[in-house]
Amino acid sequence: MGKRKLFQWLIVAIWAFLLMFGPGGKGGTVQAASLPSLQFQFSSSQPEYVKPPNADAQGRLDVTLNPQGSVSTIIRPPIDLVFIMDVSGSMTAMKLQSAKSALQAAVNYFKSNYNQNDRFALIPFSDGVRQASVVPFGKYSDVASQLDAILSTGNSLTASGGTNYSAALSLARSYFTDPTRKKYIIFLTDGMPTVLNTVDTITYREVKPKFLGGYQYTGNRVTDSLSVTYELYSDGRTAGIRFTDNKGYSRQFYSDGQDYVNGWRVSWDNGYSFTYSSIEGKIRADATAVAKTLGMNNITLYSIGFGDNDEVDMDYLRSLSATAGGEARQGTTQNLTALFQQFSQLATTPAITGTIRIPLSSFGGNVAVAENGQVWLDENKQNAYISFSIPYQVGQGTPAPVTIPIPVSFKAKGTYTFTAELTYRDVYGQPQPAVTKTVTVTVKDEAPPSFTGTVKLQGLTNDVTSLIKRGATDGDDNRFRATYSLSLVGYVGNATGTISNVSIVQELPDGISVVPDDKVTTYVENGKRYAKWSFTNQTFDYSQLNKLTLSAQWVMQADFAMNSVQLPPASVTFTDSRYGAKTSTLVPPAERIGMTVRLDDFPNVYYEGNGMGTITKHKFSALSDDIVGRADPNANGLLPLPVKAMQYDPNDDGVLLVTYSNGQTVSVYIKPHLVVTTPKGAVANGTTTYEAPTVKLVGPVAGEGVSYQYQMIRNGSASAWTALKSPYEIAISNDGSYTVNVQSSGGLTRGTGLASAVFTYTKLITELKLGSYQATMNVGDVQTIPVTIVPSDATNKTLVWSSSDNAVAVVQNGVVTALKPGTVAITVRSTDGGNASATASIRVIDPYVALTGMAFRNPVIYMNPGDRLEVAEQLRFIPENATDQTLRLVTSSDRRFVDIIQQNGRWYLQAVDVGYATVTATANAKAPDGRDIQAEVMVIVRPSPTNNNGGNNGGRW
Repeated sequence: MGKRKLFQWLIVAIWAFLLMFGPGGKGGTVQAASLPSLQFQFSSSQPEYVKPPNADAQGRLDVTLNPQGSVSTIIRPPIDLVFIMDVSGSMTAMKLQSAKSALQAAVNYFKSNYNQNDRFALIPFSDGVRQASVVPFGKYSDVASQLDAILSTGNSLTASGGTNYSAALSLARSYFTDPTRKKYIIFLTDGMPTVLNTVDTITYREVKPKFLGGYQYTGNRVTDSLSVTYELYSDGRTAGIRFTDNKGYSRQFYSDGQDYVNGWRVSWDNGYSFTYSSIEGKIRADATAVAKTLGMNNITLYSIGFGDNDEVDMDYLRSLSATAGGEARQGTTQNLTALFQQFSQLATTPAITGTIRIPLSSFGGNVAVAENGQVWLDENKQNAYISFSIPYQVGQGTPAPVTIPIPVSFKAKGTYTFTAELTYRDVYGQPQPAVTKTVTVTVKDEAPPSFTGTVKLQGLTNDVTSLIKRGATDGDDNRFRATYSLSLVGYVGNATGTISNVSIVQELPDGISVVPDDKVTTYVENGKRYAKWSFTNQTFDYSQLNKLTLSAQWVMQADFAMNSVQLPPASVTFTDSRYGAKTSTLVPPAERIGMTVRLDDFPNVYYEGNGMGTITKHKFSALSDDIVGRADPNANGLLPLPVKAMQYDPNDDGVLLVTYSNGQTVSVYIKPHLVVTTPKGAVANGTTTYEAPTVKLVGPVAGEGVSYQYQMIRNGSASAWTALKSPYEIAISNDGSYTVNVQSSGGLTRGTGLASAVFTYTKLITELKLGSYQATMNVGDVQTIPVTIVPSDATNKTLVWSSSDNAVAVVQNGVVTALKPGTVAITVRSTDGGNASATASIRVIDPYVALTGMAFRNPVIYMNPGDRLEVAEQLRFIPENATDQTLRLVTSSDRRFVDIIQQNGRWYLQAVDVGYATVTATANAKAPDGRDIQAEVMVIVRPSPTNNNGGNNGGRW
């Protein structure tokens, strides 16, 4: 490798390193699958051209730019971009508002996609630049503040005055001082240029003041170079020139001859003849000259003609933009915002920019190149130039070749060798070595027959630059007609011959197909697709040279989204009876093919996918079409590929199915998607869960600036809407019947953006904890076993108690009664289905408590004859809980008065007659020493209160 090439590669490597690892704002590195570069071909449509008698020979040179390599991922180098806005009087209030909305969309795009070293500016203009409203580069140190200033200034603009293209474009040109940066102008105008401030040579009639007022001519004529203003007026007929003469007087000439001095009309013959069209030519030529300087400095011009064909000369605007390597599109209130965003995207797309220069000075004036927008001449017409900008869409492979036709004419016969020099800057903004190619043509009196012609593209229902595919269906909206017009040319003297087997062969770029037609065949050759139309069974003899015209047309369609795709030059193949098989190439169509995929959503919304893989959401009305949401590729599963089709998922209206040019389909969420989960897994919608659930957003809505809010409806009571933040989860802690609503806004949200999860959360008892209890009970004892429910707010707190042996102990609501000795399990269980339980083991015993003594409760018992008392009830046993409290024997000292009766195991005192006796009770149990345990009491039987017998007692006292 030579030293020069080694040095060049070293420079590229250093720049690549700096761009990959240098500072960035929202940007960083460009990674290339293979290094993007550019090759080109330089050819002629025919090797020989005929010079007719008394006329110039007409020919064509073709430059074909062949991009190489591709860009796989992008975080771009810094750019310079100037917004130029027309605020002339023709900008109605509605138009101006649309322009402001479009500017806002562009500013929002750049605020989301900027490099911290980007520079942005705003230049409003009418008759001249609105200096007070200009926002130059660097007004603010940070990009976001600069963009905010541009938007704020744009929103404050009002409309008035004429339209001065040159002033605005020239000021923008002066801003671009860094040759290494990518440089762009987005130019919005709603009218044709009508004003020019320039320096020009003018001849005028000198004036002097009249004695009684006004002015008169002195008789002198003055020719001078002055600052002049050329103007076109709204009647479409009148033009004017304003300047200050050598006496300092303000002069105003009109195209009808009027001459005004300081507002006084002096004459209807100003002595300087001009017309509306001549002034229009000057104004347009100057703007074209400015566009040429833009092109020479790799400043790409994207223009939007905001109006109909009566308001904007789109051909002129296209020529102006093409001169500076860009393009022009016709804007409406419906598509203006989309165009601003499209051009904004192009400005942030990696691109190779440069020029082709073809020197003409060596031909001694015998060669002329016709300017056609894409091809332009320097001031002295010594060089022809082509400016270009070739964007590299990230992840989409190598861009398609681009062919630029160069019309040439020859004044003399001879051999001409043309040289084309390519200079360009790569996607990093670094200059690459110049490359030259040559082509030689011969101009003669005679030349073999050939075909020349044109190809014109016209959409069936939409402009070919703005085709629309509806959802996944092809139709007239995304189809266009290609019309081929051929002329058989050549000069062969007196020779005779025929032309036959004439066919048009059209190479088809990716994404373009032919609508089936029995006159057109398609085939693949060397990996390329072609369409062929044959003029079968038609033969033409030489007598028809320069007379015969042929035409053909067929319908093609754009299969997937694309932007500014060129139909390659078509070939005409034919058989010449004298020269054999021949081929001519036609001029490629001037029209570029553009298409987006659109999916409607009732009533006034649609989604649109473009050639970059971006999906936008639009809201439209009869007066406007606004982008209200956006999702870029490489996020939310979107691919950086052209969109081929879009449709709603038939099973889920919250999913957008996006199919790409490679046939791959991606599901994109346009409504929130929720799932209810527990530690055991997902909970089906509408069902009951017994574990604490969490509502999770598992399908975030695609797009920028999406936000969420949620609302919980529990047992019919709705909470307030609350913002839902990352990680987008809603934990449920309380039981109840729930409807959880999550609503999205922004991005690609469809409709209300509402999604709901419906479920019932029953909080189960997870644990029953028994409190302190007596593990041993005596027969007859009663205790309550305390229990604690975990969690305390369980939904169903009903418990059921059971005993393992109801003969030993029984339980009711936790109250245990011991019945007989034994061991029993007392169990408590939940009834909510959670199977929580707890068990208490209790031993029931019957212990013997020895009787140590007993005594009658009263020392004397009084009775009346006939009374009966149970002995045990009159006794006090010691201790009171003695196990055996039965009596073995009860005796009376005198049964005549107090008798003892035993009945059913019980002992009774029976009062027989008035008197007394000592009653002795003997316990069944004995004292530890074996002695009887006894108690005595005096029982006195007294007379009944009704006995009045007064005799003695018979010795009973």
